[in-house]
Amino acid sequence: MGTNTKKKRKSKKQTEEVLRRGLKHSASFTWSLLINVILAFIIVKLFSYSFNFTYTVFSDATKSPGSSKYVVVEVPADSSVLQIGEALEENEIIDDKYVFFAKVKVKGYADKIKAGKYGLSASMSMNEILNVLCDIKETTEEE
Repeated sequence: MGTNTKKKRKSKKQTEEVLRRGLKHSASFTWSLLINVILAFIIVKLFSYSFNFTYTVFSDATKSPGSSKYVVVEVPADSSVLQIGEALEENEIIDDKYVFFAKVKVKGYADKIKAGKYGLSASMSMNEILNVLCDIKETTEEE
């Protein structure tokens, strides 16, 4: 009977060891899965943000298409593109000063923006705002 009890104890210890290893493996798998899900979420969010940013820079959308409210925005002579974008954002003409900055850099208008006071509206597209700020007259097909 002594050997039978030793076998049961040994069997019980082996079973406990197997369970312990299984729990450790399960816990590490769970943490690994959680980290992978978080990383996937971060990657999707970054892709979404970068897509929206790029779309906004290269599209000609307006902040508020139906708005008829005009705001006078002053552009000082020594202001940077970001400062102008900040003034437009504070006056609720545009949504994001960084999109404005990128749009100005892409179009090459950084040196063309003129100082002065301008009447701008949230219903104006970014291109229309830049045309006003740079005093660019749009040519129509009729001319």
